Amino acid sequence: MRPSGFLAKTSALAIKDLRVELRGRDTLPPMLAFAFTVALVLAFAVPELPATARPTKLTVALAYVEAGFLWITVLFAGLIGFARTFEVEREEGAIDALLLAPVDRSGLFIAKAAANLVFVACVEAVVIPSLALFFAIDLGAGWLPLLGVIVLVDLGFVAAGTLFAAVAAQTRSRELVLPLLALPTLVPVFIAAIELTADLFLGAAFDDMAGRGWFAILLAFDVIYGVVAALTFELALD
Repeated sequence: MRPSGFLAKTSALAIKDLRVELRGRDTLPPMLAFAFTVALVLAFAVPELPATARPTKLTVALAYVEAGFLWITVLFAGLIGFARTFEVEREEGAIDALLLAPVDRSGLFIAKAAANLVFVACVEAVVIPSLALFFAIDLGAGWLPLLGVIVLVDLGFVAAGTLFAAVAAQTRSRELVLPLLALPTLVPVFIAAIELTADLFLGAAFDDMAGRGWFAILLAFDVIYGVVAALTFELALD
């Protein structure tokens, strides 16, 4: 007998979205193509410094530029995917069938956000190693703190992106409306992401990074937008 609880129903909806993507391949390939192309082009825009170069104003500036390139690529690749969050349901009024699913609206939000999180993670799995190779970035033990930064950024990014995708899905120009709604909201997340990533590129210790408050900003954003999105998702769909 299949479990019929909240988690089981939410998981079934998320798996449904992932299966649709595996069959149609309409969301992830454009995201990956965009991200890799941007990473490749940007690789020619940054001068290469020796790995033994001492921290100077130039190396600090380059660290911020490389961190900015990384997160801007993830940001716009993610928005491409978010714009298609409800594409299947828009066809032939299938959004009504989705709303008839016997699960709370917060479950619908979590399912859509989980699918989007998988897509964003796949993009990062391509972009981050590519940029590390192109920019000759060697973090050493810094990869573990970077993974923590990525998780915190992705949670807030996906929560806000999925909520605004639900709002934009009801409009004709959703590809235009979604960035207009999401970008101002996501500014704090990506500023914090760039600051923390640049610190890691410069070899900063985790304690020093935690003392600057950027982790607190990411955590606050994740909690606030996670709760707000789950509570207002039904309103956005209506």
